[in-house]
Amino acid sequence: MINVLKNTCFFKGIEEKEINDILKSELYLIKEYKKNEVIANQGEKCNSLSVILEGKAVIQTIYENGKVLTLANFNVSDVFAEALLFSKDKEYPATVMAVENCKVLSFPKNSVLGIMQKNTKFAENLLQLLSQKIVILNRKINLIELDSIRRKVCKILLDNYKKNNTYSYKISSKKELAEELGIPRPSLSRELINMKDLGLIDFNLKEIIITDLEGLEDEFFIE
Repeated sequence: MINVLKNTCFFKGIEEKEINDILKSELYLIKEYKKNEVIANQGEKCNSLSVILEGKAVIQTIYENGKVLTLANFNVSDVFAEALLFSKDKEYPATVMAVENCKVLSFPKNSVLGIMQKNTKFAENLLQLLSQKIVILNRKINLIELDSIRRKVCKILLDNYKKNNTYSYKISSKKELAEELGIPRPSLSRELINMKDLGLIDFNLKEIIITDLEGLEDEFFIE
């Protein structure tokens, strides 16, 4: 368990002995879930910060018509509910579900506050994560506000080029990219093909490559 916690964003840079002391001094709960079992229901009150110790989980919005939108995937060492725990409403905005047999460690709010008081590195890691999530949320809002799929794609490619000085943008899957952009996956696939035909990009299952940087900039800034 210590090895898993060492790889979480919260315990990054914290020695094993310190983590072990935290586990000895603060209350926590470990619970196992079967595949397709709900970990937390949409609308349920959030009372703890959770870490995936084993297995995988997803957070999904399930609509009345039966359609499901996957908002995030959680693997071993991933954490969830860190921002929700300190929010005013504290209600899960979506359902967290195990997609395979899963083991989850949860720290109640008082334990999280206790760890923050005792360990400044933990507190720093938590604040850093919350700040990063705000940046990512603002990025998503900016993408969603753009008026076309092409401009959305142009923006993520140009932002990546500016930040990393590379023409290659790595992706996990077109499905996840489509969710990030807030568009249907088939619509994204069609637009990528159109942009490839125009000579702006090339792409495969794991990356999108800028082939005409100037043309891409023209497409993004076109009125």
